[in-house]
Parts: sequence; C-alpha cells; structure tokens
Amino acid sequence: MDADTLVASAIAALLARFITHPLDTIKTRIQISRSNPNYEAIQSAADTRTAFYARWPLTSLYRGLSISLLFCVPALAVYLTSYETVKDWLSVYTFMHRDSALNHLISGCIAEMAGGIFFTPMEVLKSCMQSESHTELRHLASKIWKQEGILGFYKGYWITLAVFVPHTMVYFVVYERLKMLAGSATELSFPVYLMCAIIASGLATVVSTPLDIVKTRWQISSAEEGAAYRQGPWKIIERMWITEGEWRAFTRGMLARIAWGIPNSAISMSVFESLRNWFILP
Repeated sequence: MDADTLVASAIAALLARFITHPLDTIKTRIQISRSNPNYEAIQSAADTRTAFYARWPLTSLYRGLSISLLFCVPALAVYLTSYETVKDWLSVYTFMHRDSALNHLISGCIAEMAGGIFFTPMEVLKSCMQSESHTELRHLASKIWKQEGILGFYKGYWITLAVFVPHTMVYFVVYERLKMLAGSATELSFPVYLMCAIIASGLATVVSTPLDIVKTRWQISSAEEGAAYRQGPWKIIERMWITEGEWRAFTRGMLARIAWGIPNSAISMSVFESLRNWFILP
C-alpha cells in the first residue's frame, strides 16, 4: 500500500466521519422508526425544534462514533487503494483504458467488496449503538459474539454489497467523468473535487437508499430482543411493503441520507484527492 495513499485516506476518513456522524445517526434512526417505536419521531411538521432536541439530544447523536472512527481508517484505505490499484491493473493488462466507464465500474465494484471486510462490522456495531439498542460497545460486541459468532459481525455483508456496489459504480462513473470534464486530475483544485463529489454522491445516494433501509434494519436485528425483523431481508421487504405504505416505505430517510451522504463523500474524496496531489507534486 502506497504510504501517501494511506495517509491521505486516513485523514480523509477521520475528518469525514467525525463531521458527518450526527447526520448519520439521524438517518439511521429515521430509517428504523417503524421497527423501533422509540423513533416514531420526526414524522410531521407538528414536531417542533424543542421536541426534536428533547427526543434526540446532541450527545446521543454521537453514539457509535468511537467504532466508526476505529474502522473507518482501514475501511477507506482498503476501499480507495483497491479502487486505484484495480483501475491501474485493468488499464495495463486489459483493453480498458484507465479513464473508461467500464474500468470505473469494475474497479468500484471490487473496491466495495474489499472495503466491506471493514465496513460491514463497523455498520453492524455503529447502527446498533446509534439506534440506542445498546449503550456500551463491549456488551454489544459480546452479545453478538455469543449469539452468532464472527458471522454476526458480518450480518448484511451481501445486502451491503447490493446497496453499495451500484452506489459505488454510479458514484465513480459520474465522479471520474466530471473530473475529466474539469481538466487534468493533477491540476484540479479542492473546490472542483468537492463539486464533483457532491454531484456524484447525490445521484448515487438516490439509487441506493431503498436497499440501505432494508440493510440497516437487518443489521440492528441482532441487538433487539425478540426483533420481528430477524427472519431476513426478504421478510423485512415484505413487512415494509404491507405495513408502511408500499413503495413509500423505501424512501424513508431519503433526505436524511442525502444530507449525510453528500458531505461524507464530498469531504472524503476532496480531502483524499487534494492531499494525494499535494504529496505527489513537488
């Protein structure tokens, strides 16, 4: 692993996660609101700002931050390094040019599969903490280990890929295309990287939100006593369709996810690209 890439990705990951974690918590709680009666909140305009803070005090929005910061560095490092490595390999050993859309699609897919080794346990633990199913990380990890073993920490790995592979593919195709339209990658400024990431992230988030809701509910089921959603993703989809307004159930938290996803991706990629160029350029 290139040292410059590692340092740039570590700084980008820590900064992005720390800044956007409260938005991530709000997104998670809205997504599980029908499966967790504690979060039936924020359903109508009748909810006042005072009521919002009473339900979700600021300190509670940072639940799960420690596990997020712990995993985000290796996760993003593996993710970005895999993407760049595969992109270079395909350009050298296949007919796919480094800037071709097909190269970006395949590289993004493989990067997501590799990064999922760290992203999935992070999401399982983080989501449970954010939902306030558990308040102590040690007890939560112990419970999952005793009930399901190592596989419990990888609950939702395949559905996570179903969520984030298309998300990543859309993201990188749009992101790389916008960079090419803006000019040479080594000449781009931080604001240009930021705008490219914002546009790409917004489009990718809309595409991946419906399955992300299912993934989140499936992953937190480990921590909920007698959870009705433990039957699996298909049962979750069926119950959501029947009891939560058919297709409208799969848009729950869409705006919150966009509000989290855009700054998270924009900060991650713009900081990563800018730092890497700064390390490379004399």
